[in-house]
Amino acid sequence: MSKVKKTSILLFRLSLAFIAMLVAYILGTMVIGEANIILTPEETSQAGRALIFVSLINALVLSYPILRSHWYGLKLVGAAILVQFGVETFMAQIETLYFNSAVQIGTAEFVGIVAAGALRALIFAPLAVFIFGKMKKSVQSEEKRIAAVPSGWGKRFAALAVFYIVVYFMFGYFVAWQWEETRLYYSGTTAIKPFFTHFRDLFLTEDPIIIPFQLLRGALWTSLAIAIVGMMKAKRWEVSLAVALTFAVLLSLPLGLFPNPYMPAMVARSHFFEVSSSMLLFGGIAGWVMHNKEG
Repeated sequence: MSKVKKTSILLFRLSLAFIAMLVAYILGTMVIGEANIILTPEETSQAGRALIFVSLINALVLSYPILRSHWYGLKLVGAAILVQFGVETFMAQIETLYFNSAVQIGTAEFVGIVAAGALRALIFAPLAVFIFGKMKKSVQSEEKRIAAVPSGWGKRFAALAVFYIVVYFMFGYFVAWQWEETRLYYSGTTAIKPFFTHFRDLFLTEDPIIIPFQLLRGALWTSLAIAIVGMMKAKRWEVSLAVALTFAVLLSLPLGLFPNPYMPAMVARSHFFEVSSSMLLFGGIAGWVMHNKEG
């Protein structure tokens, strides 16, 4: 097959993946609509514009590990569902629950958001696997697997879970917490404490269980990185890039572009910059660390 024909087929399949993601988002929006989330006309217009861009970018990001996967059929579908729902919805919403005293999402709205995320993954993942011809293993797919999770991964897993805490608090303080609107939203004041005073008070008096909670999230993020590493058949830098983009884009892009009825626009923007930068760093390092050294 000529290079031009291969490129044309790939572009066609990527276009179909974009359409699949768009449909998944539209159907997911219908689920959220049942939870009585009301947007203003301006927010509705913003959501419509964002829908196209988010669907396109998310489809491209998720398509890459599927294209480069050495898995096929239901195994690949399951992994793609796990990664999409885990990154885009589950990891975001468990933190929403933790900080819900500030966010104040009602039970019906929360269930609607989670249901919409699950529906998106259940629609997009199998369609994407089918679109890219990964439902059945082909005779020509006998390449050596490169991105196997390394032996002795337990120590690396623990180190990454701890490293996530460092990344989370550093970017939280030096990025999101530098915005007055964010400090006011979560603490009720725009005052900012010095670095060491801020974390001393946070860990000892204000929120002593935040460290074990974020350690749990670090372990879950590392598990999702392992899922992406395990499913891919690619060089180390490619896998590292795939994990970084999957974490950063799927988590931050909807936050930055879709209207958010639960927090002020500037607060959402501060979190967009915080999450996109921190997860790009953590995802890239997690993918690199958990990749087989042979890659």
